[in-house]
Amino acid sequence: MTGKTNGQILFAAGLALANTVYGWQVLQMPRPFASGEPGPAFLPALLCLALYGMLARVLISEFRARVEARRADTSDAADAAADTGLPGLLPVLGPLFAIGATALFVIGFVWLGYVISAALYCFAIAFYFNLEDSGRWGRSALMALAVGVGVTGFGWLFFDRLFGLSLPLWGL
Repeated sequence: MTGKTNGQILFAAGLALANTVYGWQVLQMPRPFASGEPGPAFLPALLCLALYGMLARVLISEFRARVEARRADTSDAADAAADTGLPGLLPVLGPLFAIGATALFVIGFVWLGYVISAALYCFAIAFYFNLEDSGRWGRSALMALAVGVGVTGFGWLFFDRLFGLSLPLWGL
């Protein structure tokens, strides 16, 4: 395993540990749908289960990866970055970009409302990570657009329709 693979496995293991602690706290809450409504434990329980599934996928794929496949992927990614003109620091800047985009989302939520801030945030995050993965600008923009619209729409339906929690739709 390469250093990148080891780091991903350690990060996934750390997330699994934190998720287990979080899940233990969720188990202390009243069961979802015990009173006929989702209740306060519904979303945390759903998030815990989803995170366990995603962590399992990451760990399985990382343990299956071979050193030769990693070397081929690295050289392919380097070739794609060279072909598209992507800077070599793009993978390093990911966490900083995500933190900055999240801060702008929080600020934008107050001034622009849910729809605009959530759509822009989801688009930006999806575009960045799709671009980092594929190196293709057009495909990344289309995928990011689909993710932005889908997540924003699902979020509004989830909070407004399921829980009756009104979100500030438009701030303009």
